[in-house]
Amino acid sequence: MQDTRQVSLLLDEIAALLDFAGESRFKIKAYARAAEVVNTLGDELAPLVEQGRLRELEGIGATLAHQIEEIFNTGTSEYLERLRREQPPGVGELVQVQGLTPRRVRALHEGLGIDSVVSLRDACAAGRVRTVGGFGVKTEEKLLAACERWLRRGEQTPDPVLLPRALELAQLLEKRLLSAVETAVLVGALRRAEESVRELEYVVVGDPVRALEAVAGLRQVLRIDRSKHVAYLTEGLTLKLHPTRAETLGNALVAATGNAEHVAAVAERARARNVIVTTDDGLGAAPFETESRLYESLGLAWVPPELRNGGDELEVAEHGGFADLLGPSDIRGMVHCHTTYSDGKNSIVEMARAAHELGMQYITITDHSPSAHYARGVTLDRLEEQWDEIAAAEEQVPIRILRGTESDILSDGSLDFPDSVLERFDVVIASIHARHRMDHAAMTARLTRALSLPIFKIWGHALGRILNHRPPIDCDVLSLLDTLAASRGAVEINADPHRLDLPPSWIPAARERGLPFVVSVDAHSTRGFGVLRYGVSMARRGGVRASEVLNALPPGAFVERVRPV
Repeated sequence: MQDTRQVSLLLDEIAALLDFAGESRFKIKAYARAAEVVNTLGDELAPLVEQGRLRELEGIGATLAHQIEEIFNTGTSEYLERLRREQPPGVGELVQVQGLTPRRVRALHEGLGIDSVVSLRDACAAGRVRTVGGFGVKTEEKLLAACERWLRRGEQTPDPVLLPRALELAQLLEKRLLSAVETAVLVGALRRAEESVRELEYVVVGDPVRALEAVAGLRQVLRIDRSKHVAYLTEGLTLKLHPTRAETLGNALVAATGNAEHVAAVAERARARNVIVTTDDGLGAAPFETESRLYESLGLAWVPPELRNGGDELEVAEHGGFADLLGPSDIRGMVHCHTTYSDGKNSIVEMARAAHELGMQYITITDHSPSAHYARGVTLDRLEEQWDEIAAAEEQVPIRILRGTESDILSDGSLDFPDSVLERFDVVIASIHARHRMDHAAMTARLTRALSLPIFKIWGHALGRILNHRPPIDCDVLSLLDTLAASRGAVEINADPHRLDLPPSWIPAARERGLPFVVSVDAHSTRGFGVLRYGVSMARRGGVRASEVLNALPPGAFVERVRPV
């Protein structure tokens, strides 16, 4: 007998082989979806096979049930073996490697005799793939990384889903839920605006089984478990429902929104007042229709969901509350914007107009600097041209357009514009874009020099992480925050949902040192302005007040605060 994961992987291989053979999209998707469904079953697969109940699963008919049973019992199937024989060796696994198309698989097979992911990995590592027409050094590097991921696929759980995608799916699910129940409120990690999640949670007033059946028809729903009030979704997500009654909605929202530490702290405070506010089944608890009333009964201001993390939020809620916590409407300027002068998609005037339409009073044009060759960084001889265009654009729009740069922090900690040029910008963002793997001491020394520079600089996407792809740089963050606080500068909270950097966990340390913040969009197009909400959410998770955010200032005050010299 095979474990659930192995059965899922072999179903994926069948789908890949069918795709390579040019079979119908319907058939390919049926096997791919079956692989996802099986992967959610865990220990439930064996009894379903043994009792002949696989066809009870959504989308599993007689043919798929037979394939699953055969693979589960024997480790393969006649159909899979026939598909393997009909194609060049290794096709079934090679076409599953990210970045490989059927055409590329054929080219590698003909050019290098590649017949497995292992042989492809070895060829990439030896620099041989770049010798095949249509493959360059960068493609080879990406394929090497993709091969390593594929070879570890049986050991790994899927990456968590990033905030924007999770919110998109939650919105879709919520519409269906509300067609079946009176109330459905998002809770859990997504309501707390965590950077990525594996579970979508809702508190529902009404029949949770009826609610699950309402979402069952969505293509994103693989199967539902009525007894557990859970739906298993594509992308490795689960949907969990917390049923409650209207009179205890407040209790359920508090219990299901905060992390374990926050909920425990609330319960402890309630016990000290001889009140029970949360129980496993909601029975025996004093009923509260709203969260506000529950917190108020404990002598607390309502705690914003982003702050329900088991920190000092209850102490703050007892002494003054969160009235001045940063909100989206506090932001007055779009900071960190790229244009066609580097790797942006829109012109200066197009970016300015779009910012104005969103109610902004100013925008900073901070294209990449000369060493960012990959991003067509602005060289010294093009700066005057860009500044002239900024001046011309400012006459066409009613908002301020500030001239700036995202200047690369070089490996020695210097910036790649001379001081005489840096002094002429309105705003300087200093960021690392290369050599992220320097060791702890070297990276700390590199950043210490950059953050010690006497000009005012915004430390851009400070730790250089790319969620699900690149870990934060290795450095002494507290020491670097001390350095910046002793110099002149601010910390960027980058709203790009793939970055969300400085991570919220480090924001309190920056606040303790009195450092100001900039909530930036790092926008490479006018559409990029839409990420601002995620940056605001990260700032709120760190407890940032509007008074601590420089681009919550009006244009004149902002310019005075960020001027390099």
